[in-house]
Amino acid sequence: MNSPIRYQFLIDGDVSDHMDAAFPNMKVASTAGGYTSLHGPAADYIAMRSIMARLDSLGLTIAELRKLPD
Repeated sequence: MNSPIRYQFLIDGDVSDHMDAAFPNMKVASTAGGYTSLHGPAADYIAMRSIMARLDSLGLTIAELRKLPD
């Protein structure tokens, strides 16, 4: 079994209150420049795409996506 891959989603705006409830297994933090960082593990590529789809359904804009080191 493969271990989860950790990702960071940088979201436009300060939306941390909404993110905590929508993504309970991920960490949320405000960053400099008016962005919100959402980071944590995704089991596989499909799980990562599911997070992206959920962000889109919430009307949030992904400014950047990074795969984090193990």
